[in-house]
Amino acid sequence: MQVLSTVAAAQAGGCGSPGDDTDSDASSGSGTTGDTPTTGDTPTTGNTTGATTDSPQPELPGAPFTLGVASGDPLPDSVILWTRLAPTPGQPDGGMPDEVYAVAWELASDADFTDIVQSGTADAEPMWAHSLHVDVDGLEPDTWYWYRFTVGSFTSPAGRTRTTPAQDAKPERLRFATACCQDYTSGYYTPYQALIKEELDLVVFLGDYIYESAATGPVRSHANPEPMTLGEYRVRHALYKTDADLQAAHQRCPWAMIWDDHEVEDNYAGEHSKDDVPLAEWLARRAAAYQAYYEHMPLRLPPPSGPDYKMYHALRWGDLADFWLLDTRQYRSDQNCLDAPGMGCAGWQEYDGTLLGAEQEAWLDDELTASTAIWKLITQQIVFSTVDFNGSLVNFDQWDGYPLARQRILDLIANLQLANVVVLSGDIHLGGLGDLTALADDDESPVIAAEIVTTSISSDPNLPPGALETALDSLPLLKYINAHSRGYVSHELSRELYTVRCVIVDTALEPTSPAMIEREAYIDVGVPGFRPA
Repeated sequence: MQVLSTVAAAQAGGCGSPGDDTDSDASSGSGTTGDTPTTGDTPTTGNTTGATTDSPQPELPGAPFTLGVASGDPLPDSVILWTRLAPTPGQPDGGMPDEVYAVAWELASDADFTDIVQSGTADAEPMWAHSLHVDVDGLEPDTWYWYRFTVGSFTSPAGRTRTTPAQDAKPERLRFATACCQDYTSGYYTPYQALIKEELDLVVFLGDYIYESAATGPVRSHANPEPMTLGEYRVRHALYKTDADLQAAHQRCPWAMIWDDHEVEDNYAGEHSKDDVPLAEWLARRAAAYQAYYEHMPLRLPPPSGPDYKMYHALRWGDLADFWLLDTRQYRSDQNCLDAPGMGCAGWQEYDGTLLGAEQEAWLDDELTASTAIWKLITQQIVFSTVDFNGSLVNFDQWDGYPLARQRILDLIANLQLANVVVLSGDIHLGGLGDLTALADDDESPVIAAEIVTTSISSDPNLPPGALETALDSLPLLKYINAHSRGYVSHELSRELYTVRCVIVDTALEPTSPAMIEREAYIDVGVPGFRPA
């Protein structure tokens, strides 16, 4: 194992060195300066203009930037900037009056904001919980920027963000982290303290940003019952957003987001609630959860308008990497047998249910077929590998529960002889590395891809860790397993090599903890699967 600090020295060009953070809500703001911004094509909240906030507006009831700032979904010429005004995060309205507030934003080329590249104002509206999603375009590709917000006499912390390389660029390197599963009640977000010291261009979050239970935990607890309404989901998201380590991770670099089940309800499947509530009641809850998710994430999406919300999308890093960020919840068929691991039921191996839905699956097929990127990253929530122990223990909530849908993707990779395909997964609260074969149920068939499973930030293992590790260690395609530890995965891509570093902390039950690189593994370009240890 390596001590993380030996490989994560901060450099000026990386996510780990964002410069000086303006972290006082009470600091004085200077309004807006510089050029009038140009806006992108994506509808976002709020209404961005080039005006200043000098005109009178309602008083603020307190310091508004309690939930921090974030950026996300970068393009070569654009990035989304996010914040939400919430002087009292524990209230559904964040303690804000039912008024529209004009919030100034600035984007600079330096941490001191001496060179303002763009600026403007955006309206924080009550209907979107006074959240802002500012689409700043006209930017330079492959460039770092700093940003902040000002309203009244309050200035937000400063965040650092960046654009992606131009689509025809040939970048030499990409560094990103994958993270997932941050149950507030299970532990602190200690792994983020190590993540922000790395030289990262991007964080990719693989789902379970919040948990919907009413649980109490060993170090902290959900303060409210299980959310069902928009106001209740807003309170839950705000609780998570108050975590200082999570805020720091968002400030360091842009994030790309996908969701899993706990953003709505554990193990839900499309129009099927785990608790089998009536459809109209379930869809109303799903609509509330989706809106609250939008209000709290730096998404390049229009606001939702009901229980249907297209989340899947692509992110490109020049010709070095294509990410396809999938949604395996909203369109899936109901689990065939059980919502939790158990014995296979009759006919489960022939179940032709869908995880992606016909439209999303066709989109992924087209994207894979057309991609010319060196690394092709299928970025999604749940374990893709076969882990069914000959039907004696099957997790039907994973791809094992949808075997024909999984095989269709493997068939496409094999038939097109796609090189350098890597599946990124989370959900299961363990870390794992493994090869993928052309036939999912035949580990003697040719290796055609690799899978990287990211452990949880804080969530407890779903099964006893020791027994799980013993069982999984018998799988011939598995190269690494750790069900005991919390952490994240650090990825470094070059034009010849994919380096994976599995980072773990000693404990998430303490506010601080040492971090270690427990396993480093490699994928060579043109050679499917992991390099032999």
